[in-house]
Amino acid sequence: MSNINSQIKVGGIILCGGDSLRMNYPKALLPLGQELMLQRVIRIVSDVVSPVIVVASRDQVLPEIPDSVRVIYDVNPGAGPLPAIAQGLRELELDCQAAFVSACDTPLIQKNMIQAILSRLTNHDLAMVREGQWYHPLAAVYRTSLVEMIGEMLAANIQRPIDLAERAHSAFLDVEELRSLDPQLHGLRNINTREQYFELLREMGLEATTRVPFDG
Repeated sequence: MSNINSQIKVGGIILCGGDSLRMNYPKALLPLGQELMLQRVIRIVSDVVSPVIVVASRDQVLPEIPDSVRVIYDVNPGAGPLPAIAQGLRELELDCQAAFVSACDTPLIQKNMIQAILSRLTNHDLAMVREGQWYHPLAAVYRTSLVEMIGEMLAANIQRPIDLAERAHSAFLDVEELRSLDPQLHGLRNINTREQYFELLREMGLEATTRVPFDG
């Protein structure tokens, strides 16, 4: 593990409290070879930043994870990512000045992609990947000092991460800048359906060695 910005301490937040409705199976528990999906994302993120926080649902079953990873529980389940991001930032604010935020369902995330996003932060409040008119709030780094601003937004029922990006001093990393590291942008791909999961296993060469917990 290394923090690539020597000026600030950067932690990590992984959100995994969604309902996995389209998968109809907990995405955090999907096998990928010898790992489960959440375990894989934790491993990759932890190679770049530390400490790492997992934000889960209160009744969620989680796989075995390293002792160094803290688990906190979403107090606003179903409210979208911004309240969960705020919880993670609040948990880290005594230890870190910023946090890289990821979902648990992006198993092809790459360390050099995380480092590229972190390098864009510089003196900004947050740095986020942008894809045309679309934004990737779960491929972004947020300063922990944003907790107060997020709290004010949530109190006003403003819950979109892009609304935060518009209010804060933000930097954006266009996807074209990532293609030299990840030409197909696999690291930004969410695995939401069983069809996408089976395709992922085929792409990773894991179809024959992965014990899938449901039928195709």
